[in-house]
Amino acid sequence: MLVAGPASASLINCSDVDGGLENKVNPNQGCQILEPLDGNQNDSPTLINNTAFFGYSDWSFDGKYDDDGDALTPDPGDPATIVSFDGDAESGTWGLVDLDFWASFDNLMMVFKDGGNTNLVAYDITTGALNGDYATPFTSPPFPLPGQGNDRDISHVSIYYRDNGHGEIPAPGSLLLVGLGLVMLGWSLRRRKKPAPGLMA
Repeated sequence: MLVAGPASASLINCSDVDGGLENKVNPNQGCQILEPLDGNQNDSPTLINNTAFFGYSDWSFDGKYDDDGDALTPDPGDPATIVSFDGDAESGTWGLVDLDFWASFDNLMMVFKDGGNTNLVAYDITTGALNGDYATPFTSPPFPLPGQGNDRDISHVSIYYRDNGHGEIPAPGSLLLVGLGLVMLGWSLRRRKKPAPGLMA
């Protein structure tokens, strides 16, 4: 399935190419690659939303983890706050920092970047997941890397999320209190309109 966006950017599902990229980050409910496979794009909120990864154009950027040579560490300029990583640029584990994340957000996306002869690979994390594992998705196939079977290190991982608007919708208990308040106000106003017993002619 291809999703077209401005500037000729398009997406392809990982399951539609060889290499098993759909299993490199777990658990996930979707994996997409930005085309062309050797496009070497750098992710930005504008590119991510214009291309509509996983059909959404309202992704918010949280921050990044960079390869520092020994581990994936928070980017000094844009540290990610939603997810933490324990591992290096080839593989490891990830976990949510705030275990209540899913109460306020619908989607969590990890976008992996490398360099030449590759392009962005994104994973829509399974709703409700608290932790999982990752491995570099930059393999041959599907990417045209020099020499067969060479894996490339992850340059950085960017974290995106989508707000489900729960903060703007009153909870059912709040609606009940508002309704009760309106009933009491109406009862109070109705009572005031009745004339006092001694004032009747």
